[in-house]
Amino acid sequence: MFLKQSWKASRQLLLVAFPIVVSCCAALLAPASQAASGASSPWPGGAEVAVVLSYDDALDSHLDVAIPQLDEHKLPGTFYLSGARPSVRMRQHEWRRAAQNGHELGNHMLYHPCRKSVANRSWVQPWQDLDKYTLAQFVDEVQATNTMLRAIDGEEERTFAYPCGDMAAGGEDVVPELKKLVSAARLFSADGQHYPDNKDFYRIASFDGAEKSADQLIAVAEAARENHSLVGFLFHGVGGDYVSVTEEDHRALLQHLAANPERYWVTTMREAVAHLQREQMRNQR
Repeated sequence: MFLKQSWKASRQLLLVAFPIVVSCCAALLAPASQAASGASSPWPGGAEVAVVLSYDDALDSHLDVAIPQLDEHKLPGTFYLSGARPSVRMRQHEWRRAAQNGHELGNHMLYHPCRKSVANRSWVQPWQDLDKYTLAQFVDEVQATNTMLRAIDGEEERTFAYPCGDMAAGGEDVVPELKKLVSAARLFSADGQHYPDNKDFYRIASFDGAEKSADQLIAVAEAARENHSLVGFLFHGVGGDYVSVTEEDHRALLQHLAANPERYWVTTMREAVAHLQREQMRNQR
């Protein structure tokens, strides 16, 4: 199990911090909100916020629960696949069908390597230890995963999610090389917001949805409206597997988003980044 132990500590911190973040949200974001209120939305159709729903590790619950729920509400998701996961080997045709139905397949590397030196990473195997990778090894694995994903969905452009949020291999920053291989990369943060004027597309924030209620998830989307942000959600298990959100809370979030298309443009990471880059270029002219 790739992340079950390593996420426990960080998840507990987020659970403790979340009420503080929500209760202080208006005060903390006041300057940004005031600036945003005077600016038009950068999102299609005048939507107030772009929403990216992302799912890590290529889990069975993604195919069994998350994708059927997304399809029911006609919403796309971004699925970051680790190529060595059993569901990729055993259920490749289902991932291909998901891509054909408008979902994005993103790069989460083959073996989900993480830095073993970080606290609560005893589960990381020696061959999986990103501290012992060379930068060249990291690049090779990203390239191999891109090739594997292209064989599934036929797409050339790919976005990336850092396994465990780690951005160094063997002590070297991976971002300069990653920029040659993928169009954007996702991290996680307390509020999940990437502001419209932020040109760094290799540190795109997402909010960890594990063990959150529907009300908490919806509050994150609502807070992002104040700034016309790109707001990301990061899920692992959905109604199963590990570090999970319940089926009911996940469905309630989707129902809220689908019922308010004038507020939310729900899209893939690839499309959200491409659109925002075009808008930033247009505003520079």
